[in-house]
Amino acid sequence: MKSRASLQRLFRAIVVLAPVGAFLLVATAAEPASSKLEAMIKKAAQEGEVVYQGPDPITREPAVNMLRAMSAVTKKHFGVDIKLKIDNALSFPASTAKALTEIMAGAPPTFDLMIQTPVSGSPLLKANALVYVPWLELFPHIKSKDLATRGYGVITLTQFVLPSYNTKLVKPKDVPKTWNDLLDPKWKGKIGMLIYPDPWKNLAQPNAWGEEKTFDYLKKLMRLNPKLGRFPEVHQRVASGETPLTWGAFRERTLYNKKKGAPVEVAGDVEPSQLWIYTLIIPKGARHPNAAALVAAAMLTKEGQDLQQKFAGSTSMFRPNTSAAKFVAGRKYIKPDLEFHLRRGAELSKKIRAIMVRRK
Repeated sequence: MKSRASLQRLFRAIVVLAPVGAFLLVATAAEPASSKLEAMIKKAAQEGEVVYQGPDPITREPAVNMLRAMSAVTKKHFGVDIKLKIDNALSFPASTAKALTEIMAGAPPTFDLMIQTPVSGSPLLKANALVYVPWLELFPHIKSKDLATRGYGVITLTQFVLPSYNTKLVKPKDVPKTWNDLLDPKWKGKIGMLIYPDPWKNLAQPNAWGEEKTFDYLKKLMRLNPKLGRFPEVHQRVASGETPLTWGAFRERTLYNKKKGAPVEVAGDVEPSQLWIYTLIIPKGARHPNAAALVAAAMLTKEGQDLQQKFAGSTSMFRPNTSAAKFVAGRKYIKPDLEFHLRRGAELSKKIRAIMVRRK
């Protein structure tokens, strides 16, 4: 049996070490599980900043608020201070083209971290101009379903393209229930339509409508003389009543506009919806690749997804218990097939644009 003096010495040691032990326990929980991640964190701390190409907040808050929140989430999970700067004057395709031009010229790209769709970012993939990060090895919270762009990117959020309508101008009985309902002659001259070829390339995939059905449908829709526009324009036209409905709009943007008082609603019965995927990728030669990887990984944590919901109105359907995951449960949707787009995309884009121009 231990002596009283021995027990006292042991007790004093426990009292002295307890705070240190508690600190080590917390630190161990927050510290990286691998030496590779430790090395990345050290390098990221030296880099200290990230130039981010991504959209402004849907809430129209100053972008700096979003950047500060992204920095705070990154520090919480990895213990490193990273200052984020935004550079988003160009569209997604134009940003990709800019980065690719810089890389091909042997210069560091303007952006350290880019948010792109797998399709809009594909030129960088084709040119072998992306940094490969072993996401699954370094970050236990990231799963294989979170990866896109052949594993070079992580999916930070998803949106769904569906018809939307003006609730003051479209009667409940006239709300489209299927995609074919939008071909009704009564909508001639009254429907908005996205100018992008991507939705039609998605539908042309073998696992969706296929090319024949897609082009037949597009020709019929063009006979209704739709008003073509980008996403911001089709949303605004429905909200203002310039077009009673639009063939395709972001469900999440529509719901946000509705929350702010606009007379708009989603035609939620229409299936399948089109899945729009947004990935975070790091262009090759980026000045701050380690810091960029940590920011990207942080966006897939629960706090990161909450941040996306707050500023982008969207989350990733591939993350557990997110708003996107709950919406898509049990619903039919079309996921973009990157390999199909890489193989057939350029040719199909020409055909789609030709139909839109001829309006036949």
